Amino acid sequence: MNVDWINGATQKELEQFKAICNQLLSRTYVVRTLYKPEKGRINNPDYTFLSIHYEEVQEYLSLLDWDLRKDDLNGYFYVRNSDEANRCDLDKRETAILLAIRMIYDENQDELGMEQDAICTVRDLLEKVVTDYAILPAKPNMEDVKRALTRLEHHSVIQRIEGKYNQGSCKFAILPTVLSAVPDEKLNAIVSVLRKEEDDEEPEEDPVG
Repeated sequence: MNVDWINGATQKELEQFKAICNQLLSRTYVVRTLYKPEKGRINNPDYTFLSIHYEEVQEYLSLLDWDLRKDDLNGYFYVRNSDEANRCDLDKRETAILLAIRMIYDENQDELGMEQDAICTVRDLLEKVVTDYAILPAKPNMEDVKRALTRLEHHSVIQRIEGKYNQGSCKFAILPTVLSAVPDEKLNAIVSVLRKEEDDEEPEEDPVG
């Protein structure tokens, strides 16, 4: 590791260095821009810091068996554990919602702006996941939807713009990080598995009154 940089860094730089490392380990991604109410998209100072000190952060995280990667085109940094440890496990509903978000992002590729975010509402998402994509047979409970979207926001896959996640009118941005969260080679395979599981489940009969 570059000890010379560590020795010459200011206290503020060291604090930002530690904060960014912790952010990567807990949230996976650092994105180029952030949404701020009344300001819109702003440059993320943590992304700027990582762009300058990429090698120092990469060397430090490698000591902990984490590989720091970057996607310059889409504007984000992310980490992968070299031992495939500390993975974020999603349940079936969370996985279905993530897959639908990825598919919505793909649909909007030709219309993405400079920030490369796709804007979506919770109502649109549920319409896609149940009707258009048929990944789930019925709309999930709104509290389950809120829990799933909150979790995805924590990992910087989406970012809420207005409203609450348990409201159909809630608007959120799908970030380009979804491209590495669900790689192309895994997308169709996982969707097929989920659909097969739903087809294999026998429907429950309504009790006769």
